[in-house]
Amino acid sequence: MKSKKHTNALIDELSAYLLQHAHNPVQWFPWDQKYLDRAKEEKKLLLISIGYASCHWCHEMEHECFEDEEVAILMNSNFINIKVDREERPDVDQVYMNALQIISGQGGWPLNMIALPDGRPIWGGTYFPKKRWLEVLSQIYSSYKENPEKVIQYADELEKGLIHFEFNETDENEFKWNEINMSLDKVLSKRDPKNGGFLGAPKFMMPSLLRFIQYGGLLCNNLEALNHFHLSLEKIALGGIFDAVGGGFSRYSVDSEWHISHFEKMGYDNGQLLSLYAQAYREKPLLLYRETVDKTIRFLIDNLLSPEGGFYASLDADSVDENGSLIEGAYYVWKQHEIKELFPDDHLLVSAYYSINQNGYWEDGNYVLRRLETDKKFAEIHEIDLLELKSKVLHWDATLLMKRKERMLPRLDDKVICSWNAMLTSGLLEAYVSFKNESYLELAIKSINFIEQNFISNSGTLKRISKKGVNKIDAFLEDYAAVIKMYIDAYETLFDEHYLNQADKLTEVCLTEFEDQNSPLLYFSSTSDLILRTKETSDNVIPSSNAMIAENLIRLSNHLIKPEYIGRSRAMLNSCKSEIKSYPKNYSYWLTVALRLLKSGYEIVAVGPNSKSSLREIRNTQFTLNCSWAAAEKSNLPLFQNRVSKNKTLFFLCKNKQCELPLESIEEVKKKLRLLN
Repeated sequence: MKSKKHTNALIDELSAYLLQHAHNPVQWFPWDQKYLDRAKEEKKLLLISIGYASCHWCHEMEHECFEDEEVAILMNSNFINIKVDREERPDVDQVYMNALQIISGQGGWPLNMIALPDGRPIWGGTYFPKKRWLEVLSQIYSSYKENPEKVIQYADELEKGLIHFEFNETDENEFKWNEINMSLDKVLSKRDPKNGGFLGAPKFMMPSLLRFIQYGGLLCNNLEALNHFHLSLEKIALGGIFDAVGGGFSRYSVDSEWHISHFEKMGYDNGQLLSLYAQAYREKPLLLYRETVDKTIRFLIDNLLSPEGGFYASLDADSVDENGSLIEGAYYVWKQHEIKELFPDDHLLVSAYYSINQNGYWEDGNYVLRRLETDKKFAEIHEIDLLELKSKVLHWDATLLMKRKERMLPRLDDKVICSWNAMLTSGLLEAYVSFKNESYLELAIKSINFIEQNFISNSGTLKRISKKGVNKIDAFLEDYAAVIKMYIDAYETLFDEHYLNQADKLTEVCLTEFEDQNSPLLYFSSTSDLILRTKETSDNVIPSSNAMIAENLIRLSNHLIKPEYIGRSRAMLNSCKSEIKSYPKNYSYWLTVALRLLKSGYEIVAVGPNSKSSLREIRNTQFTLNCSWAAAEKSNLPLFQNRVSKNKTLFFLCKNKQCELPLESIEEVKKKLRLLN
């Protein structure tokens, strides 16, 4: 094997993203205290470049700049160059992304930041072509050499801005219904009534925002919101952002119609969307939702599932085309002649179904598959029996998938991330509840076992990343929040008390290790080697870790009768209230927490010989919001105190510590729950 011309300090890392840069002529170093100390010793500026393995523009800038000898000479001479995988170190990314938003008002990856030797940022940007990159670096280096006092003064001011970024003003007044309604109206004012989601491009799915629209639509009796929720789910599932052939969602679409996706596929998107579509099916049992869930799980099994039962992080946006070039989306696009060759007798119908026409055209003779109608509507338009169409579609998908497998697969980021695995597991559990498919449950249990074996240390704390049996990075609040939620979901699906006990243990770790003694909100990291220890409060595609913890505390309080947990949750919510009211679109998960506090559901407790199977039957067929589910023949858990039945199954429906008379019939319970929402 031919040896590489250059090798830098990233060669010993496990991250696929860092290893992609290990043979750049740039002398990259990983984020490590010894390299940060070197910057101080040599009095050099830090150049911190942050990205992730499946990021298209990260690859573009690597090729344009970091593989270039001229660029490398400038960078190596004047900077200590640090490469960061944002998925390994979201805390580093968070600090410098906040700085970038202060500097430029925008964000994105690759995130390139210049900082003083002590780590305080002075300048930042995203993608740069070679010429502009050389100009920027030369200007900043010259400014620092010629007028360091001015640069340090700017860093001081920027540091003050970063501290303000973390400020939250507590509002002691609890949320009221009119404030929730106003927030929902504010969110809906930016909706896209034609395509679903929100106006403009690019378009991200934003699962927690869609979840708030659904919950708000149901609990605030807002039919407009509920209709928009289902319109959005339909348009996303039919659009090119969902892989019609192989299943799974891409990260976002570059247009306003969900057509041309940014082709990278991330574990966190697919986990959250599994939950969203599976739950939506219980409210509105559309076949499109079920098919979307089925195909997404097939994608996970075929592409992201490790032999040990964990899920890899992502698939790249780029893949090699027929000419040997690394091209964005090459694995997924089709040309008209391919469709004619594959389906000589049916190519007109196939082209209409997948929009191999002006509706699906992208560029350079390539088409991105998208659907404009549901199967039912398409069958009506083309005067074909629906069952016959379904049979044809199965054949078309299988044929296209087989042909596509002849192409070069997109690169895989094979690290396993704790929080993303927990989100995927919660999605699988939700899919099992909705569709009763035992294989989904088996997959979820296998994933839980993987998490317990690979991420939970002997001391009861979590790790962030697992790869090749190594997990050297301590977990962040995001990981704890997602795993705790997963355990509560698992308990309410299987009623195994081990899961609830694990959730409570990890919660206690959270409240201790991430505590800020001056605020009910929790820090993002348990310790920090950064200039600032941040808190995550606003929701992005992944909801804020503090909001997730706040919801977990409510759910655990219902099971364990810990009123201090609900009190803590309220205090966390109130700490963010002014921001939530001002920017509801960025705090949508918090708004679902507020809804849970305002309109809690029943605690539904089943006891007796068939309690678990009976309660599963109810839960698997009933759509409810904000309910807690518990079942046992007998249990020492607080929720089961004074509730025992030896000879028959009894159901207790409780609310605000008050229980109705026990019910004996599954149908009676279902009837009660139908009246709840």
